Amino acid sequence: MKLKLTSFLGILLFTGSQHSAQAALSVERSRVIFNEGEKSVGLSVKNNNTQDPYLAQGWMENEKEEKINGPLMVLPPVQRIEPDGRTMIRVQQVADASSLPNDRESVFWLNLREIPPKSDKPNVLMLAMQTRMKVFWRPKGIKVDPLLDAVPGVETLTLARKGDRYGG
Repeated sequence: MKLKLTSFLGILLFTGSQHSAQAALSVERSRVIFNEGEKSVGLSVKNNNTQDPYLAQGWMENEKEEKINGPLMVLPPVQRIEPDGRTMIRVQQVADASSLPNDRESVFWLNLREIPPKSDKPNVLMLAMQTRMKVFWRPKGIKVDPLLDAVPGVETLTLARKGDRYGG
């Protein structure tokens, strides 16, 4: 019994002393839809750290997770974001997209790595967190009603008033 209590207290002490990791940079959305015909799509990036500036390094990968330089590119590829500051990055079409299929969306990956400043303290481990998000390249052949895209099932939704209430 004493061994169980000692083990429990040891585990509790160990788990209570752990620090959580939190990314300094955050992006305003979880995915990007790039419609054919658009030149670029902008994303807002925020530095959540209130004391240190961070570098944001961005690049694109294809569906095989290979770094690419076209047809889409992240601009600027590297930039400094001041403490508690915001900036814009752009996913821009830089090459002809005629090689992409016209009957379906193509998937790319946008990578954004935060590069922390050099620490003045000795023996400090600094981690560079990386965010990956999907970028969907949507050809003109695919027509999507924005309302139907945002609210699934809205085309079959019917409401009828019954007294002071609404029902389906």
